[in-house]
Amino acid sequence: MDTSPTNYKKSGLARLIATNLAILGLLLVAIEGLASYGLVVRSIVTTRGIAERRHTRYDPVLGWSNEPNVFIRDMYGPGLYLRTNAQGFRNNQNISVTIPTGKVRIVCSGDSFTLGYGVDNDHTWCSLLSSLEPRFETVNMGQGGYGVDQAYLWYKRDGAKFNHHVHLLAFITGDFSRMKYDSFLGYGKPVLDIENGMLVVKNVPVPRRNYYFPWIQHLRQLHTVEFLNRVSRRIGLATADSSQVAQTRDEQIREILHRMFEDLKSLNEQRSSKLVLVYLPDLGAVTSDGPREWTKFLEEESRSLAIPFINLFPEFRSLPHEQVVQLFISGDQSGIGHFNEAGNALVAKLIHQKLMTYPFVN
Repeated sequence: MDTSPTNYKKSGLARLIATNLAILGLLLVAIEGLASYGLVVRSIVTTRGIAERRHTRYDPVLGWSNEPNVFIRDMYGPGLYLRTNAQGFRNNQNISVTIPTGKVRIVCSGDSFTLGYGVDNDHTWCSLLSSLEPRFETVNMGQGGYGVDQAYLWYKRDGAKFNHHVHLLAFITGDFSRMKYDSFLGYGKPVLDIENGMLVVKNVPVPRRNYYFPWIQHLRQLHTVEFLNRVSRRIGLATADSSQVAQTRDEQIREILHRMFEDLKSLNEQRSSKLVLVYLPDLGAVTSDGPREWTKFLEEESRSLAIPFINLFPEFRSLPHEQVVQLFISGDQSGIGHFNEAGNALVAKLIHQKLMTYPFVN
């Protein structure tokens, strides 16, 4: 063994370097951990609750649904009120099971674009239909954040019990993507799937904690949680996370939609009403070619299932850009990106024109 002073110095220097590198590594790990937790805390603190929390309640089947008999005078700004009736629909009056004499009742199902996010009850496109055609009595079953699956389930549970002539199922492109996930902005929701050739509803009852504590979703950003999830999946204690499930479900959505449309058509026919599919273009859809694959799919579905389809994309796309942007809420107003009063008025006008060409409303 070489115990010369020179070798002792070299050995001591190596240990010193190794110790310093270890300390530096631990510091970097600590800083990375603190930064990760800091970003999560920042996300929790700065994330605003969705506006729908002001007029909804936890729903074990749908995730969330309207509180009945709500009136919020300045929901979206001064005088932009929101009112729900005793049935939880965005209507100023209660809806009877039977249809009033001389009326054509239309149920409008959909997301926040149907609810009329950003405008008052009187200026939603669903309500404006009855202004354009006094014979129409409309029922607004739109809800903020809903995917097509939730709109479908809400109609089956609460809408189908009311007699009506027409069921308008309206959607934007994003509503199809929402079908892939078991949550929206942290709020739990049901998921539709197909088993043995049948539609099944999963993630029900929807976890109650997600409605009251949606900030829990931000914990998924932690590297520690990500690491533990990977280990759990590796040893078989957990299934794939929602993003992975969404990726594998991507090709299933069209088949699920097909089964939904079949079921809704049959359900409406049993009640002597007519299902009509309605595509509502949002601003992003109007300024891109993204929705074409979906509108093509919907056109094919409507032909194969003999379901009327109202596609508003061509009319919006034909307008000059400066005119299109004036149809959507912009700036710092509540509901940015949704139809403003002018947008809702145009949608109502176009749907009215197309509906009047069908014999079942005349």
